[in-house]
Amino acid sequence: MRDLIDQNTDGRDYRLYVPHNDGWLGRVKPDSTKEYCYMKSPGEDYYHLLQVGEIYLQRGHEKVCLTCALRNGVITENRLHWQHPPKSKPMPI
Repeated sequence: MRDLIDQNTDGRDYRLYVPHNDGWLGRVKPDSTKEYCYMKSPGEDYYHLLQVGEIYLQRGHEKVCLTCALRNGVITENRLHWQHPPKSKPMPI
């Protein structure tokens, strides 16, 4: 962790926020069982695997990698998200 902090020379805030925390929980994938992200990446017609040690969000049976969660507005890097909340988008399947 200290190395990550030392490498942060631009002062960037690496925190993520869940603006609409309606049941989302943060998880770490503990083993190599095949589990897939609930969302597809742009241009792909398949669901991608979650990797061992990967941090992801889970709500019920939905498991979403952080990249897809950020792209689809489930999470944000904007710490002031509560001041100017985005209009909610329907969850893609």
